[in-house]
Order: sequence, then structure tokens, then C-alpha cells
Amino acid sequence: MKKTTIALASSVLVLSSLLAACGGKEEAAATTEDGKPVINWWGWAPQPEVGEAMAKAFNESQDDYVVKFKRLEDYEQQLQVAMLGGDGPDVIGLKEPMIPQYKDRLVPAKDYMDKAAGAGWKEKLIELGVEQTTVDGEQMAVPVGFTGQAYLMYNKTMLDKYGVTPPKTYDETIAAIDKINASGDKVIPMQLGAKDAWVGTDVFNVLSHQVAPGYIQKVLEGEAKWTDKEMVETAELWQQLFEDKVFQEGALGLATYMDGMNNFFDKKAAMWVIGSWEAHSMTTVEKRDKWNNFEDEIGFVPLPNLAGGTEQPVIASIDMALGVNKESKQQDGAAAFIAYMTQGEGQALYMEKFEMAPAVKDIEVAYEDKFTSDVERESYKILNETVKNAVAGRGIRDPKVYDTLGKELQNIAGGQDAKEALARIQAIADQGK
Repeated sequence: MKKTTIALASSVLVLSSLLAACGGKEEAAATTEDGKPVINWWGWAPQPEVGEAMAKAFNESQDDYVVKFKRLEDYEQQLQVAMLGGDGPDVIGLKEPMIPQYKDRLVPAKDYMDKAAGAGWKEKLIELGVEQTTVDGEQMAVPVGFTGQAYLMYNKTMLDKYGVTPPKTYDETIAAIDKINASGDKVIPMQLGAKDAWVGTDVFNVLSHQVAPGYIQKVLEGEAKWTDKEMVETAELWQQLFEDKVFQEGALGLATYMDGMNNFFDKKAAMWVIGSWEAHSMTTVEKRDKWNNFEDEIGFVPLPNLAGGTEQPVIASIDMALGVNKESKQQDGAAAFIAYMTQGEGQALYMEKFEMAPAVKDIEVAYEDKFTSDVERESYKILNETVKNAVAGRGIRDPKVYDTLGKELQNIAGGQDAKEALARIQAIADQGK
């Protein structure tokens, strides 16, 4: 009985602290001093200064509303608590897996976008974005931008020194690694931050499309099994890449952020397996200000085909979508801001921050003067084009399957039997049926 009382008291304290962190109803002013309705926008992204800049740009573009942005570190938990308490924002930032979770708390996109953005807004969106924001046949949010996996972010200056070009196939990858190792320099040829389960899950997903294009989608839809030979071959390839040190020794102990990032910019790694969101690291401003006048040229190419083929598929998912809170008293203002961010000037302005690839098919992004070299400009084009033509999404909507897959991939990389690990994943998938 005491344990129950203590647990209950602890829960109340946690809930109270989370509500306090979210701000509570008293924080959100309904209007500004001059009477304009305040639109509250919450998200885990973008960075605070970027979100504030986007809110400011919208506020200056019209005279009807004022958007205020709040970035929360523990976003998903704090949003959940706030929504339960009726304190949620007007505009909700959403990752793809969150959309089914909040579908009953969101206004369907068609109910406001026709008016806010005009006819034809849906046709302007990349089809994958429409698909990933749709639940049970109803589009519940509007995509802002995509991120894709997996890519090689490479230091061209270093590769030139070793006489290496970014590899596209398994044989080219091995040859590049051998050349760099033969130099005697203490440089990681191809770095993977496999300590992070999400990285392993993304890379495994890409490898599966190299081994058996599209098969993992059947598995995720329950039409095939994790234990099928196509998935076993992918898991065994994943394991072999660690055994053969295609991914560096100690990869399972390396965190992508900040260990992997610091390695790359300290020139301890020539190539880094990472996603399209790192495009901003190529910009002149970031290289100058964040990385102390980093002068080497940086580029991106899709992950080499490590399954023995030549195709280099990438996967992509909405990294941020925006939805209107059904309980918001400022739905018109929320809709106006979402239209601005996804169809209007805000889309191009945000894409110039290079955190995501556009969600709109034909959007003009001013980028030429943001990079110092042709390889960086070309890499930005490659990222956007490959994300737009991604073969599938990154998301796995069953959270238990996602978590189990991440853990089991680390076990497989560490030498455990691939078939047994896949059987454990299948058992979790069967529980969700």
C-alpha cells in the first residue's frame, strides 16, 4: 500500500513539473497588447533561433496574427501532458509516427487548407508527404520538410589526398577503405555512429532495399515476416559489414552526436554515414562560425550499394509536419501560419536553413551563394533530388517493433545469431496484430 501511495505521489509531482515546463494556461496570452490574436507554435525543431526567425517573418508578412514559437527538448512527453491538460498549442509540430497518435486531436487538413492556401495546395506537395500525413484515408497534417537516409558525408579534400572518390558500390567501398588505411594516417575511412539505435535502424532499412527492393515494406504491413530469407540476408549483410570493418572498429560505442560529428570536423574520419539534415554543415556560415573556419570541401552522396548491386536507394520521411489543434480557439490563424510555412514564402525561407529538403515539388530555394564550392552546391542538389525520389519512408509506426529492431540490430552487429534476433522482432510484431 505504501508503494502505491509513493508511486501516486511521484506521478503527481512528475505531472505537475511537466505541466509547469509546458507553461500552463496562464502563460499563453490570447492577444497582444494591440489586440492581435496570439498563435502558439510548439515543436522539437527547428532550432530556437530558426523557429523565432520563421515566426518573425510570418508576423511581418501580415497584420492579423502574431505567432510565438516554443522549442521543447522533451517535446513528445511535454506535448502529451499539455494536450491531456487542455494546454496544447494552436500549431502542433509533428513527426510522422506522431500523426496516428494525435489524429483525433487534429483538424483534418482539408478543413482549413483550401481556404488558407487556395485550391490545388495538395497537388503541390510531394506524394510521399501526403502519404505520410494521411491516417485512415484522411490527411491530418501538412508536411514542411523531409530528411533522408542514408548518405555518405565526405571530406573531399581528404579523399583527394588519398586518391579516393566517393564509392558507389561494395567493391569501390573496399578499395577506398584499403587506400585510406594504407596511408598510415589514423583516419576512420567510413564512420558509423552505431551506438544510436535509430542510426542502425535507418541504415538497415536502406540495406534491405539494396538486398530486396521494397520487401521491408511488406514486412511492416504484415504481408511478410522478419524471418523471411530476404530479411535474413539483410541482417547477415549488416553483421558482415561490422565483421569486415567496413564500418569502423568500435562503431557500436560511437555516438553520432557529438562523437561522430566531432570526429568528422576534427578530420579524424574521411566519410560519415549520416542523413540529409546535415546539409547545413556545408554552408559557408556554419563552417566559419561553428567549425572555426573549416576550409575543407564537404560533399554528399547516397550510401554505396553494399549488397553487390549498383542502385543507391534512399529512404525519407517527413521530419516536420504541422497540424491544427482541434481545441485551439485560433484555428484560422493557425491555418494561415501553416499555409505560409508549407505553401507560401515561409517554405522557401525555411529551406534556406538547410535543415530539411522541401515538401513542395517546385520550390525555389536561394542556395548558390550559401556554399563555397561547386561540390557543395552539387551535393545540395543531389540531396534534394534523391530525397524527393526516395523509395520508401524512414518511419516504423509500431513503436515496440521500432525499439526492438534497434536493439536487435546492435546485438547482430555484436555477433549474435541474425536469425534468432529476427525471430524476436517477429514475435513483437505478432503481438501487435
